[in-house]
Amino acid sequence: ADGIVKAEIIQYYVSVAPAFLRHAKGRPLSLVRFPDGVDGESFFQKSRPEYTPAWFEHARPFGPDDLDYLIATEQASLVWLATLACLEIHQVHARSPFFDKPDTMVFDLDPPEGHPFRRTAEIALELRRYLENLGYHCFVKTTGGKGLHVVVPVRPRWTFDQVFETAKAAALPFVQKHNDTTTLQIKKEERKGRILIDIYRN
Repeated sequence: ADGIVKAEIIQYYVSVAPAFLRHAKGRPLSLVRFPDGVDGESFFQKSRPEYTPAWFEHARPFGPDDLDYLIATEQASLVWLATLACLEIHQVHARSPFFDKPDTMVFDLDPPEGHPFRRTAEIALELRRYLENLGYHCFVKTTGGKGLHVVVPVRPRWTFDQVFETAKAAALPFVQKHNDTTTLQIKKEERKGRILIDIYRN
């Protein structure tokens, strides 16, 4: 309906490949595919398809019995993903060869329906300043939806559980101070119109 064809998606992936690969190279990827277009049914895919080209890197980052994830290493990787109508690419927060040790700590701000984006951005920037006062170097970035991420690079020395517990302990005083606008409650019925600060485990 928008007149956008797959060739244009491929060209876009080619154009952003240098920037994308700086962030995602060496990371296991999860895909959201739209084989019938953006208004059709989509599906989430983590495991490598059987028909993946032999040159496409892949790994079982969480053990030999876990899923076999795709890992983008070059421009051609993104071109092939575009041919699959993959319009969302999610990355694990760990990079080869340290799959068991994340290199980022992520605070995901998930606002309720109808929440002004400007207000979400204000909370994200305030959270960033709070974390900087704890000694972290932070970035705020869009997520492709209505939310924002506050991303904290860390050295790949600690496990996912250790980083998760550290992030949760860091976020708790901030949420307690801003309990009228933010929450750590995952259940929607307990958020009461507040922004969820969701902490990623991987």
